[in-house]
Amino acid sequence: MNLLLNAAKYTKTGGNVELFVEREEVEAIVRIRDSGIGIAPDVLPHVFDLFVQADPSSRRADAGLGIGLALVRSLVERHGGRVTVASAGPGQGSEFMVRLPTPAE
Repeated sequence: MNLLLNAAKYTKTGGNVELFVEREEVEAIVRIRDSGIGIAPDVLPHVFDLFVQADPSSRRADAGLGIGLALVRSLVERHGGRVTVASAGPGQGSEFMVRLPTPAE
């Protein structure tokens, strides 16, 4: 839910937020792609670190504390999964991908 809320929060009115869910072999994959503010290349490796914000100089009233993505990573990893992020840079949007193991049939 945090990933969807972030996508909506950092995408301007008229922008796009897309949600994709698929199954690939033994994993469920959830991708959230947006056309929002994007993430600078130097920040990408740290977005899941506690208290890191993509734009720490932001004065947005709804800017977070930098806890949400660290919590997302922790929860996903506790369920045996992993979460990754990609962005072409500022103004280029971003895509978060969550991979979780599926139960054995």
